[in-house]
Amino acid sequence: MKLLPRSLHGKILLGYIVLGALFVLLVFAALEQVRLLLSRVDDEHHVTRMHDVVREARRLEKNYLLFRKPSELKSAVGKAEEALALIERDRALMQRAAPGFALEDLEQSLHDWRDLLDDRLQRRIRPTDPISPLEERMTEVGKQAFEESERLSDQAREAMRRALSGQESQLYTIMIAAVALVLVIGQLVTRRVVAPLREVESDLARIGTGNLARLTPRDRDDEIAALVTAFNRALGDLEERQLAVLRTARLASLGTMLSGVAHELNNPLSNISLNAQLLLEERDVCDPAQINGFVEQIDDQVQRAQRIVRTLLDFARDSRFALVRQPLRPLVEETVALLRAERPDAADAVTLQIEPELHIHADGQRIQQALLNLIRNALEACVEAGIAPHITVRGSARDGGTEISVCDNGPGIEPRNLPRVFDPFFTTKPVGKGSGLGLFVVHEIAAEHGGKAGIHNEPDGGTCVTLWIPAEEKA
Repeated sequence: MKLLPRSLHGKILLGYIVLGALFVLLVFAALEQVRLLLSRVDDEHHVTRMHDVVREARRLEKNYLLFRKPSELKSAVGKAEEALALIERDRALMQRAAPGFALEDLEQSLHDWRDLLDDRLQRRIRPTDPISPLEERMTEVGKQAFEESERLSDQAREAMRRALSGQESQLYTIMIAAVALVLVIGQLVTRRVVAPLREVESDLARIGTGNLARLTPRDRDDEIAALVTAFNRALGDLEERQLAVLRTARLASLGTMLSGVAHELNNPLSNISLNAQLLLEERDVCDPAQINGFVEQIDDQVQRAQRIVRTLLDFARDSRFALVRQPLRPLVEETVALLRAERPDAADAVTLQIEPELHIHADGQRIQQALLNLIRNALEACVEAGIAPHITVRGSARDGGTEISVCDNGPGIEPRNLPRVFDPFFTTKPVGKGSGLGLFVVHEIAAEHGGKAGIHNEPDGGTCVTLWIPAEEKA
């Protein structure tokens, strides 16, 4: 459809122009049909008028035969001449009104009838005279002329009826053609205007689920192309701001954990120092087995410190979003290890119920960030309520994806606050004690993966937050 304009405005304007032209054509067609019908009516009117004159002449003839008044006969002659004059004047109209009718025969009959009437009028008439052969001939010819005139009128009337029927059929044909054209135009408008908008709407619905993939560029209409470009630009800005929020939340978590990490590193460093001093002091009196034991303890503590630093660096690294199929349990274990640096009681408070073979198709760093927020929130809720924390992290395959649930034994969340907990900056903590971004970040991470986050209070107390991540799509 290269002939169509590239812009929606042009296509809609073209549609209006076509519909307007169609309407004008229909109006002109209807006017033409009315003009033709009026012409037919006028033709039939001339025939009817001539037939009425012949009928009147015939009536006057009968009156003369009944009452023998010369005035009636004289009027009949005048009407016969009037009928002949009408035929002469409107011959073309009458032939058009009754195509194929032998108008000459009617005209000849009227001539003969007029002559007979005039001939009878010129003779002396007495009321007591019997009907003569001339009068019988006059009556016979008059009857013939009247019947031919009546047949002409019937043919004109039948032609008029056929014309009306034909005009009706033509109007129906025009109406059907107009409806078909309107449907075709409507289909074109739907395909060229509505369909691209619905495609954009479908893309926006996908974005509403949290998938910030760019809209598909469409080289169809200038307005839609501009709209897609504007949306993609806005999505880029939104993604940058979302990454900034996630980065800020991660840095805040790192800042909170730094002091704990320093303390966690102090233990292996102290053990390394102690074993090194013992090795220096007693190397002359120790046997090789004791020396090997000191070295092995130093190596174990070095590896412990390396694991702490490596886990912290992996969490702090600003990497691009990448979906990878990986075991879930190691991700959770590393997250607990990170949290233990901040809260030493985390390892004892957290119980994992995750099968080793359970995998997740996700960005490991972001899943760790979400789990870190959820476990920390659960620990803080229990501690603030004066309850010994007991947190269970479960993993299961459900609905074609992986579900992670973090459940605690805390006081739970007030029902009126449940619908708002994923809102940004919403917190029930006192001013200065919380940013209100923890659960919001969890929700955003789930949406970024095409999944969803949910929360509910457990019947026996406590809160359970679920994170569902879809599985990898099969090619």
